[in-house]
Amino acid sequence: MSGGALRHHLGVSSSFPRLLLLGLTGLLAPHLPAQQVEPFEEPPISYSATEAKDRATALNAAHQARANAIRSLPAKKRLQWLLDEFKVPVESQIFVFSKTSLQRDLITPETPRVLYFSDEAYVGWAPTGAFEVTVFDPQLGATFYVFDAHETGAAPLLRRDNDCLLCHARHEHTPTLRARTVFPDGRGEPLAGSGGSNIAPSTPLAERWGGWYVTGGGPGLRHRGNLTGRKVEDFEGPSAQPTRNLASLEGVVDTRRYLLKTSDVVPMLLHDHQVHVHNVISTALQDARIALHRWPAMRKILGLPDDAPPQGSCVVVFESQAEKLLDALLCRDEAPWPADALRSDGVFAAAYSKTRKADAKGRSLRDLELRTRLFRYRCSPLIYSESFTHLPRQLREITLLRLSAGLRAFPPSPAFGHLEESERVAIHEILTATLPDLPAGWGK
Repeated sequence: MSGGALRHHLGVSSSFPRLLLLGLTGLLAPHLPAQQVEPFEEPPISYSATEAKDRATALNAAHQARANAIRSLPAKKRLQWLLDEFKVPVESQIFVFSKTSLQRDLITPETPRVLYFSDEAYVGWAPTGAFEVTVFDPQLGATFYVFDAHETGAAPLLRRDNDCLLCHARHEHTPTLRARTVFPDGRGEPLAGSGGSNIAPSTPLAERWGGWYVTGGGPGLRHRGNLTGRKVEDFEGPSAQPTRNLASLEGVVDTRRYLLKTSDVVPMLLHDHQVHVHNVISTALQDARIALHRWPAMRKILGLPDDAPPQGSCVVVFESQAEKLLDALLCRDEAPWPADALRSDGVFAAAYSKTRKADAKGRSLRDLELRTRLFRYRCSPLIYSESFTHLPRQLREITLLRLSAGLRAFPPSPAFGHLEESERVAIHEILTATLPDLPAGWGK
């Protein structure tokens, strides 16, 4: 679908004075970082002041009457209960031993923090500490909770904790997730002055996972996991330590404290992917909601009728975010994998496939490739997620219509050029068969 046809489908007038529209961008664009108040703390989002309506609040409503009984369960049973309630597979278990959490005093290389995740929820736990839960609200995006066994009485079983925003609001000034790689010392403390970085799709595998445990790496895989050091040169440069590949964490940590003995490389890779995509979706949700909130004022200034659809700068925001969403969903600019990179135990892959949505040919976006890349068909399964589903209708439609047009175009545009023609055809066919609520222009 051409840009003009897309604007017509969405009710955008091609004759609208573009200079005037772009001149009003400041009215619709999110606040600049220089302002004191974060954009998500102002209307229409009002993040901290708005009561969430997410999976955690639903769990509280269902189980608050027996909260004390649940709190009294042994720690591992509490953990398993949380995973079961949020439908998070235990096979997703990964370990981080760097002190990069609010519960940093409990985290060491001997007592790492453990993480579990699904398409809809993330659960973290440092032994002897509280459980941390991240879920996604249709209006707020990522929301953060703490489950503390020491709470009593009427206190919510899962308490919303905006202290997490001290770290989790640094991506595009939006409440988001973080997956960082650091240079840890023997206590798990990031080396002074060494910084660290968020893991992005383009981050080479050789530069990932500093401060994490990784099992299942093959002889061809280089990474920074499983290592501690005294200086930056222990991690990078000619004197860097060699990669330390582990098959299991037995003998490294007391695995009896956890549910599994591994921090498998496949869930590590998927966690990197999902954190990035969820963050892009959360930013798109925030910016689109702000643009829609400001549209009535712009419409009034321009003397348009009350039923005039969003136009101009509002649609510019949608189109900009749609481009970012497609780059993330289609795994664009992902770092290449070396040969013989994985020796995974296969446990996670089997669990991950249980929720696959297949087309008539048996193909699914959850099919893993695991030789040269993560997915066989490079369109993220998070396109089925509640986070993507709950994007504003206009933004979701623009994104899906661009996706359909890009997958069918020949030759492909640069944004789709990393996908082979057969892969683009397969992705379009899979989505046509399995993704609900496709827009009217899909496939046309």
